[in-house]
Amino acid sequence: MPDNAITNDPSLLLKLRERVGRLSGRAQALALMACGGLSTFALAPFGLSPVMFVTVPALFLLADGFIGARTGFSAVKRGFAAGWCFGFGYFVLGLWWLAAALLQDAVHFAWAIPFAVLGFPTYLALYYGLALALAAPLFRWRSLRFLALALAIGLGEWLRGHVFTGFPWNALAYTAVPVPLLMQSVHIVGLFGLSALCVVVFAAPLMWLERRYLVFSVALALFVADIAYGGIRLWNAPASPPGKETIVRLVQPASDLASWGSLEGQQAAFSALIALSSAPPRGASRAPDIIVWPETALPFLIDDRADARTAIGEMLKSGQTLITGATRFAGRDGDGAPQFHNSIVVLNDDGQIVSASDKVHLVPFGEYLPFAKTLKALGLTFFSTIAGNYVPGVERNLLLLPDGTTLFPLVCYEAIFPGIVGAQSGLSDALLNVSFDSWFSGTPGPFQHFAEARLQAVAAGKPLIRVGENGVSAVVDAYGRTVGRLSFGEKGYLDVAVFIP
Repeated sequence: MPDNAITNDPSLLLKLRERVGRLSGRAQALALMACGGLSTFALAPFGLSPVMFVTVPALFLLADGFIGARTGFSAVKRGFAAGWCFGFGYFVLGLWWLAAALLQDAVHFAWAIPFAVLGFPTYLALYYGLALALAAPLFRWRSLRFLALALAIGLGEWLRGHVFTGFPWNALAYTAVPVPLLMQSVHIVGLFGLSALCVVVFAAPLMWLERRYLVFSVALALFVADIAYGGIRLWNAPASPPGKETIVRLVQPASDLASWGSLEGQQAAFSALIALSSAPPRGASRAPDIIVWPETALPFLIDDRADARTAIGEMLKSGQTLITGATRFAGRDGDGAPQFHNSIVVLNDDGQIVSASDKVHLVPFGEYLPFAKTLKALGLTFFSTIAGNYVPGVERNLLLLPDGTTLFPLVCYEAIFPGIVGAQSGLSDALLNVSFDSWFSGTPGPFQHFAEARLQAVAAGKPLIRVGENGVSAVVDAYGRTVGRLSFGEKGYLDVAVFIP
C-alpha cells in the first residue's frame, strides 16, 4: 500500500506542503523552472554543490504538488510537465552562453540566438520530463519515489548522451566536480550512474524531514560509501606517480581572431605560437619534451604550408615533439565544395607529420549541418551558412609520439562523451584534449568544458593534458586533481610534468 504522506509529515514539512499546494499550476511551473535555474550554481565556474541540497528536495516537493493524488496516465502527464519545467530552467541558465558564439558575427547569426538560448533547452528538458514521467506513478509510494526518480534521471541522462548524436553537457554528475573526494566514484559507476547517485544524496534533507528513515539511511550509506571510496583512492594515490617524467608545455596563444582574415595577421599568429613554444622553461627546470598547441591553432592548412612545417622543425630542439590542432583538407563533396577534417597532428623535430587523428564526433550545426541534403533539396540553402563544412574521420586513431608515448585524442567537446573516452583510452598513456572556446569568451562555457573533461580523466583513470585557445589549459592527474593550469584568457605558456608509464 502507498505510504501515508500526511501523518508522517512534521509540522515544518506540513507548512511547506501547504504553501506549495496553494500555488497555482502556473506558479508551480515557474517555481520548478527557478529551481532548475538555481541548480546551475552547483556547476562550473561557481561550484556551489551545497545548493543542490535545497533544489533537489524542492524538486520533489514541487513535483508532489504537480502530480497530487493523480494516478495512471494523468500522473505520467503531470510528472512529465514537472520534469520539463525543471529541466527548462536548468538548461536555459546553464547554456545561455551559447549565444556568445552567435554574437561574434551578430549581423549574420543574431536571428539564431532565440533557438540557442530557448529552443535548445526546450529540447533538452524533454529528457528530464521523461524521467519524471517514468517515476510519477511511483510517487504514491513516498519512500520509493526517491529511488525511482534517481534511476529515471540516470536513464534520462544516458538517453540525452546518445540520442541524435548525444549531448550529455551539464549532466547532474558534474555538480560533484569541484571536490576530487566526491568525484572518484565515477571510476566505478560512470557518468550517468553518478548522476543517479547525486539525486539520492541531495534529496536526503527531505527524506529526513519526512521521517523516511529507511531510505534516508540508504542515501547516507551511499554518501558515506562515495566519500570512503574517494578517500581510499586518493590516499593510495602515489606521491610520485610511476613512469617517465615528461615535461609538457601548454601553449595558450589567446589570438586576435579578427586578424586571421589577412595574410599578415595569419603570419603574426603563427609567429606568436613559435615564440611561446621556444621561450625559456616556465614551471619546470628543463625544456619541454612535448609542446601542445590548441584546436585549429594554425590559421591555414598545415598540409599546404611546407614553410610552416620547416619553421616548426627549426624551432624544435632535438628530441622535442609538437602536437597541434589543425585543419586538413578532406576532399570535395558532390558539388565540388571543399571539405575538411578537424584534426590533431604530431610533428617531430624535423617538422614532419608522424601521426594524426581526425575528429570523429562533430558538432551539429557548428561543424556540419544535419540533414543538409534534405534542406538543400527543399531550397533552404540559407541554413547552410550556419555550419562549417567539416566531415568526420573514419575512425579514431591513437596518437603515437616518436618516443613511444601513446595519447588518446579528443578534439573539443568529444571530451564530454564517456562512451568515446572509455572505448580505447585503456590503450593510451594519457588523454589529450585540444579545444577552441574563444567563441564563448569569459562565460561559464569554457569552465564547464574543462570541468567535464576533468571528470573524464577520473573515469578513465588517466592523466589529462588539455589546451584551449584562451583556456582552460591545464594538466589534470588521473584523480581529477589539477597539477598545473594557466589563467583563463592569459596569453602564455606553462611547463608541467606528466608521468608516462
